[in-house]
Amino acid sequence: MKKNIFRGVILIFISLITISLTSCKDTVTYAELLDQERESISKFLKYGGVYTAELPNDVSQIAVSSTRNAISNKVPFYELQNDVCMQVVDKGNGRKIKEGDRVYFRFLRVNLNTWAAEPYEIKMFDMQNGGVGNYYYPDINDYYFDYVEDYNVPMSQYYTYGLGIEYPLAHLFDGAKVYLVVPSKVGFSESVSSVVPYLYFIEYNIAKN
Repeated sequence: MKKNIFRGVILIFISLITISLTSCKDTVTYAELLDQERESISKFLKYGGVYTAELPNDVSQIAVSSTRNAISNKVPFYELQNDVCMQVVDKGNGRKIKEGDRVYFRFLRVNLNTWAAEPYEIKMFDMQNGGVGNYYYPDINDYYFDYVEDYNVPMSQYYTYGLGIEYPLAHLFDGAKVYLVVPSKVGFSESVSSVVPYLYFIEYNIAKN
């Protein structure tokens, strides 16, 4: 009897060790998540003729697609700080956004890790298979940020919406509309720990006093 009990204890112990080792093997490291993020972003920025370019110093030289309904392969995704890339749909109304201005925004977004697993032509405004966000909400008063020009990556996680979505406003104007690739390090706070990159469509508007 004692031998059987002892043998049973040994078998349970071995089983627990096996489960533990298997679990450790299956755990994805943070470095692996970062690699996946980079691969997802790179795949998107090369898909369907999409391409990147350096941002011109002169705002008048920034190309616009003029359509929100599809991602263009005729104008580039411009490279901004910290691996954020933007494709401009509309530069806005010419009113420059200043430090401290309260900016409201509407957005839709697509998880690029999910997209990269099975790439497809993104139609952000498709009601069935498009992006998700606050774009169709009747009231977006809770979705705003007070514009800052300090793009310190470690600080980004302390902003609910991250600093990445603010980057275009250093180059564009009130009323601007953009497609924006945002890596997790400067994304919405819930994206930082999960290491999820997103493609956004965003419209910006300064609060009216």
